[in-house]
Amino acid sequence: MGAPKRLRAKADATIVDGREQTITVTLLIPLCLTMAAVQTPSLPPRDVRVHENGTGTITGIVVADDAEVRPVRHARVTLGSSEPAIGLTTITGDDGRFTFGGLPAGRFNVSVSKDGWLSIAYGAKRLFRPGTAVPLLAGQTARIVVRLPRGAVITGAVFDSSGQPAVGTTVRAMSYLMINGERRLDANGSSATADDRGVYRIYGLGPGDYVIGASWRPAYFGTGGSELHLTTDLDVRDALSSTSPAPPLPHPIALASTFYPGTTVARQAALVTVRAGEERAGIDFTLQIVPTATVEGTLSWPGGSSPPGALVTLIATDQVAFPGVPFDGYRGTGVQSDGSFTFFDIAPGQYTVFARASETSAARAPQALWASTDILVAGDNVTGLSLVLAPGVTLRGQLRFDSTRLMPPVDLKNVRLTLLPVQTGGATLAPSGATIDAGGRFTMSGVIPGRYTLTASFPGLGVPGGWALRSAIVNGADALDVPFTVAPNAEKADAIVTFTDRMGQLTGALQNAGGAPASEYSLILFPASSSLWLPQSRRIQSVRPSADGAFSFRNLPAGEYYLAAVEDAEPGAWTDPRFLQQLVASSMRLAISEGEQRVQEIRVGR
Repeated sequence: MGAPKRLRAKADATIVDGREQTITVTLLIPLCLTMAAVQTPSLPPRDVRVHENGTGTITGIVVADDAEVRPVRHARVTLGSSEPAIGLTTITGDDGRFTFGGLPAGRFNVSVSKDGWLSIAYGAKRLFRPGTAVPLLAGQTARIVVRLPRGAVITGAVFDSSGQPAVGTTVRAMSYLMINGERRLDANGSSATADDRGVYRIYGLGPGDYVIGASWRPAYFGTGGSELHLTTDLDVRDALSSTSPAPPLPHPIALASTFYPGTTVARQAALVTVRAGEERAGIDFTLQIVPTATVEGTLSWPGGSSPPGALVTLIATDQVAFPGVPFDGYRGTGVQSDGSFTFFDIAPGQYTVFARASETSAARAPQALWASTDILVAGDNVTGLSLVLAPGVTLRGQLRFDSTRLMPPVDLKNVRLTLLPVQTGGATLAPSGATIDAGGRFTMSGVIPGRYTLTASFPGLGVPGGWALRSAIVNGADALDVPFTVAPNAEKADAIVTFTDRMGQLTGALQNAGGAPASEYSLILFPASSSLWLPQSRRIQSVRPSADGAFSFRNLPAGEYYLAAVEDAEPGAWTDPRFLQQLVASSMRLAISEGEQRVQEIRVGR
C-alpha cells in the first residue's frame, strides 16, 4: 500500500472543547472496482431460504472480472445480515443471475465464491477488503453487479537433498499480513501436495507477492528412534570392512522447512509475484538438511521429589514454526518416574521449555504449579536441564453489573473469564477458567507469570440494547485496554470486572462533496491517546459504510477518539501504530461520553 494522499474534507458542525472545527479526512488511493447496476430481470434462485415476513428483493448478476465481461455460472452467492439475523445462500444460473426474495428491511452483505476463482464481497475495493452493505427498504428491489476475479497459479517442483522428488511434501503460498500489530507471514490456507514427480500446483491465489515454502513433516512427530541419519559412502565402506571397528552412529538430521529458492529462514526467501489470473511456473527448490538434537532434563517439586502426571512442552519462540502447520514448533511429553523428560529430533532454533503440574492435598484444593526456561538449540544435544516447579499466582475478583434498564443475570455459571497471554510464542500459559460463586466473586488459580489481558463473556453479551463489558480493572488499570503483568513472586492479583447497559455508539452517514453517499471509503475510529494503540484494542474499530453511506460504531468505551476515512487500507493496518500516526493530522477528533448515542454526518471531497 502506498503512502496516503491527504485530501480536504468538510463535516457538519463539530464541537471539540467548546469550539467548532473544520475536519480534514485522510484518503488513500484506491484500486478501482466498478459495480454497475443491471436492469434485466433475474431468474428464480435455488437453495434459498426465504424470509416469510419480508417484501424486499436483492437481485443481481455475477460476471468475470476480465477484459471480456462474461456471466459466471454456478457461483455461490451468500447473503448475510446481523440486523435482522439472516443467512441465505444461492447458486447463480447459467446466465450468472441470482435473486434473494422475501427480505425484510435492513442492511445486507453479499459475497460470492467459486472453486478456482477468488472469493469477494460486493463493493470491496480489493481482495480481502470489507464489502459494502446493501440497504433495503420494505418492498424495495435492489440490483447489483459483482465482478468475480480469477485466481492466479504458482507451480513448480520440490526435491529432497539427493535430488529426488519430495513426494507428499506440503507446499504453501504465504504472504505478509498485519496480524495483531505485527507484520507476519501467514499461510492464507493456500497449499498443495507434491505428487510422485515432486510437482505441486497452488491455485486460487490473489494478485500480489508470495513466499513459497515446503514443510516435509511437522516437528512434533519426532520420537526416540525415529530420527533420520545421513550415511556417506565412507560410512558404507567402513560398515562392510571386516577389520574396521563399528563406526559411530551418524549425527541425526532432518529435512528442514525450506523456502524458495532454498533457504530455511523465511525472511531470506525470494518473493514470487503474480498478477490476477496469471500462472507462474518453474518455482522449483530443494529441501535443506539441518542437524537435529536431543533435549533432556529433569522436573521436580520444590522439595526435590518427582511430580506425577506433569506435562512438559517445548515451544518454538522464533521462525522455527512453519506458518499454516498446526502445532509445528510445539511438542509435548510426560515425565518418567524419576522426573526425567526427553525431546528428540529438535531442529536448530530458540525454544521455551515449559512444565505444568497439579499438586493435590487433603488439606487444600489442588494447586497449579509451573516451571520454564529458555534454551538455544544449535545442532548439539542439550542436557542437564533442571526445572523446579513453583506455584502459580491466584487472580481473585468481583463481577459487577452497572445497569439502568437491565436486570443482572440470575445464574452466573455462564459467565466466562479469560486471560489472554500477550506475546507468548504460541504457548497456552493461561489457566483454563475461573470459579464464580452466586455473589459474583471469582477465583482463577495457577496463573503463570507473564503479561495478560483479561476479558469476560456470557451468552447475549454485546447484542444491541443488551449488556456490554465496560472494564476489567486489575491492580488499578483496565486490562481491557492495557495488558497487566503477573510477577513471578506475586501471591495474588485483584480484579473488578464490570458489565454495563450504557456503552457508547457513533452513527451517521458519509457523503462526498456533492452530497451523495461515499460508500467506497472505510472509516477507522481510534483513541486519541497513542498509549491505547494496542493490538486487539476494543477502542480501535474499522467499518465500511453501506451503499447509502450509513455507518455505525457500537459498544464504545467513553473517551477521546480520532475518526478517519480511507479509500483503501490493508486488513489489520489499523493495528499498526505507525499507520495510525499517519492519520492523526488529517482526522476528525471527537469525544464519546459514557452511554452516548452520537450521530455524526461527515463529508469527504477532493
